[in-house]
Amino acid sequence: MQTQSSRIALVAAMLLAATPAAATNGMRMIGFGPVQDSMGGASVGAPLDAATIVTNPAGMSALGARFDLSGTWFDATVKYTATGGASGTEQESDRGGGIIPTFGIVYPLGDKLAVGLGAFGVSGMGVDYPADLYGSTTLTSYMNLRVAPAASYKVTDQISIGVAANLMYATLEYAVAGAATSVNMEPRESTSAMGFGATVGVTYKPIKELTVGLAYESKSFFADFEWDIPSHTINTPGGPATVPGGTEKLAFDQPQMVTLGASWSPIEPLLVAADVEWINWSSTNGKDMPEFTTDPNATGAMKWNLNWSDQVVVKIGGQYAATKELKVRAGYNYGKMPLDADRGFENIAFPAVAEHHVTLGAGYDAGPLTVNVAAVWSPEAKLTGESPLQNLPTYETKMSQIAVDLGLAYRF
Repeated sequence: MQTQSSRIALVAAMLLAATPAAATNGMRMIGFGPVQDSMGGASVGAPLDAATIVTNPAGMSALGARFDLSGTWFDATVKYTATGGASGTEQESDRGGGIIPTFGIVYPLGDKLAVGLGAFGVSGMGVDYPADLYGSTTLTSYMNLRVAPAASYKVTDQISIGVAANLMYATLEYAVAGAATSVNMEPRESTSAMGFGATVGVTYKPIKELTVGLAYESKSFFADFEWDIPSHTINTPGGPATVPGGTEKLAFDQPQMVTLGASWSPIEPLLVAADVEWINWSSTNGKDMPEFTTDPNATGAMKWNLNWSDQVVVKIGGQYAATKELKVRAGYNYGKMPLDADRGFENIAFPAVAEHHVTLGAGYDAGPLTVNVAAVWSPEAKLTGESPLQNLPTYETKMSQIAVDLGLAYRF
């Protein structure tokens, strides 16, 4: 079983590395797979499938042996308008949609211990504007894959604890160029970095109808992203200038998180769940971050300053067993955008403006096999601001998102 699981995880990892992230809180996916997505992402106190490996590994103790495999088709409509450095006409990103596979397996080893393995696309964002901002291309692409071996232990009939090792692979690409401006950058082709972290969690079931969960995900520490930049000429307000080039290094970690969740079954066919999640964006995407660890003057890079604030996300979901075989689900997810309105260029390049998400889904049991589907819609959100120091006297960036999930679960 271990050899087969490893092969599946490798295939999933290779596919995930080529796809964008789905409906997001900041850069973080609201949930993982059709069950979590259809519940608005609420899962820390409601372990319903193997994706609990990434949100609260303690939940594996409640699942039994199972295998979950799903694919998410995601697309976003991203646009901006700006005056000053751009023409002022509305531009739409050409990035397009993509498929994100998700994989998880849980296997009990006796009455108390369970182990699991999963591969998940956890975060990402990007745009592809062929031309206009500062007179040329604006392209960004960040994607983060996680492979997570995990274990849970049932301390008592009421309390379970769990831990997952977060082994990560991320890719980053960007290109922004301009005419007669000091924010000129040569294209940085796709490069990658490995990262690591951990998630620990606990579930407490004081009565049959109620489960409370708490999970902490550590900061994800990544090696620097590196580009070899040759000597080249850039445009500045004072005219053309030559930069010597060299190895450019960018530090781009991912934030720590704390999530408190609960689920309650007031009547047997109905389960309601809610999570409150804190994401520490300011520690990784805050002031003057992500940060170059080498001299950007040698390579012509523009310093980044996302200046994101921390984010509190509320996730609410419900599941109703309409028949013995059919479960229907619905959810809602809200997180105020973490952006600084004064950072116009960064907000156009990484437009994390999505706030509201409405979700629907269903699962149909056919013996040990279950088919799960979900849909996520994030209506258009926008941010308007002024950034004259970036040659953007006024700007507006906006985005809407849609995702459709299809998955299979097998209990054995």
